[in-house]
Amino acid sequence: MNHPTTASNQSKTLRKLLDQGAGREEIAAFMNELSPGERVDQALSITGGRVAKLFRAVEGGPLLTLQHFVPDDVATSRTIIFEGRNSLPMFTRFQKRFARLESGQVIGYNHQTMAFATGPGFFVVKEGRPDASLLKELYLDYTDVPKEVPSGWPRFHSNAAGLSLLVYANMKDYMRQVATNVYIGAAYKRGKGQNQYFILARQGD
Repeated sequence: MNHPTTASNQSKTLRKLLDQGAGREEIAAFMNELSPGERVDQALSITGGRVAKLFRAVEGGPLLTLQHFVPDDVATSRTIIFEGRNSLPMFTRFQKRFARLESGQVIGYNHQTMAFATGPGFFVVKEGRPDASLLKELYLDYTDVPKEVPSGWPRFHSNAAGLSLLVYANMKDYMRQVATNVYIGAAYKRGKGQNQYFILARQGD
C-alpha cells in the first residue's frame, strides 16, 4: 500500500541530501517515509559520482542478510525484481533479479539490454562476516555457480567465458542498506575496488 509523501519531504530529494552531506540515518529516515514507488524513483535519480558518495554515506549500518533480498515468506523460485542504476557513463539502467532455491541458496542475475553480449551474469548471494579481511558486508558472488536456475530465467552461462569474462569474472559486489528495500553496492575484483557502484530498489512493497 502506498502512502502519501509528507509535506516535510516534498522539498527534499535524495540528491539534495547527498549534496548537503547527509549521513546514513538521515538518508534512511527520508527514504523510509516515501511510498515504495517513490523510493524507486529517488534511488534511480542518483547518477555518476553521487552513487559512490551514497555508498560511503551509508557505511556502518547493520550487516545485511539473505532475507533482505528474498524474504523468508517468499515462495521458492519466485523472482524478486530490483530496479538498478550504476555509476557508469553509459548503459546505466538494469535490473537484478533474485530467487531462493529449494536448497536455500539465494541466487540472481542481471537483466539488461546488453545481456545478449555480456551474458546474464549469474551470482550467488552470500552473507558477510564481521571478521572478514576485506569488506564485512553481504556480497553478490559472481565466482560461484547457482545449484540450479529457476524456470523462466535465462539459460545458465558461465561468467568465465566470452564477453562475460571481461564483465563478471572474479567479481564480488559488496552491499549496504540505504533504506527499506533499497541497497547500494560496490564492485570488487580479486579484492580490488573497481570504482564502480550501483543502487538497487525493489519493485513493489
